[in-house]
Amino acid sequence: MPRLLEQNAEKNKLKISRAALYLFTHKGFHGTSVREIADKAGVSMGNLYTYYRTKEEIFVDLIRQLGDKMETIRQKDLIPQMQSLDPESLNKLALAIGRMVGGNLDYWRLMYIDVVEFRHKYFAHGFQQTAATLRKHTSQVLRDSPFQFPKGVDPGLAYTSMYLHFFTYFLVEELFGAKHHLGMDDEQAIEQLVRLYTAGMSRRGRRATPRRQRKERT
Repeated sequence: MPRLLEQNAEKNKLKISRAALYLFTHKGFHGTSVREIADKAGVSMGNLYTYYRTKEEIFVDLIRQLGDKMETIRQKDLIPQMQSLDPESLNKLALAIGRMVGGNLDYWRLMYIDVVEFRHKYFAHGFQQTAATLRKHTSQVLRDSPFQFPKGVDPGLAYTSMYLHFFTYFLVEELFGAKHHLGMDDEQAIEQLVRLYTAGMSRRGRRATPRRQRKERT
C-alpha cells in the first residue's frame, strides 16, 4: 500500500476509534449504532466496514488500544514505585495509581460497559492477569524489602490487596464522582490506608510484637 494511502487509512481508523469511544462512553454500547459512529467520524459506512466487520470489533479494539496504554503506564509509572513495603513507597504507589485512574476515565467507563452489557466478557481475564503479575512481581520485592508482613500473612495476596484497594478508592473518587467519600482529601486518605496496611509490619530480622504482649510488659 502506498505510504499516502496507508496514512489516510490510519487517520480514518483513528477517527472511527475516537468517535466510537465518545459514543460508547456517553450512550452505551447497545445505545450506539454503527451509522452514528460513521457519521461522527466523518466516514462512510462502507469505509468503516473496511476496518471493522462489526460494532463489537470496534469495542474490542478500543479495549486493546487503551489496555496497551494502561500497561505502558504500569511499567513506566507504577512498577518503579513497587520496590519496597516502606510507607513512603506505598504512598507514592497509591498516588501514581490515582493519576492512572483519573487520567484514563474512558478506559474504566468501557470496563463498566463490559460488566453491564457484556456480562464481564472482556475485562475479567485482564484483571486476573494483572493480579497474577502483581503477585509474581512482589515475590521479588517482598524478598528484598526491609519491611515484611506478619507471619502467616500471604505477602503476595496482601500486596495485591493494597494495590486493588488504592485502585478502588480512586475509582470511587474519580469515576463515580464521590469526592472525599472517606471524609478527607486524597493525600490524607492514602496516608490512613497506608498506616492501616503497614500497622502490623516489622523490619526484617525483628518480629512484630503483638499489642497484648506490649501491654503486659508495661
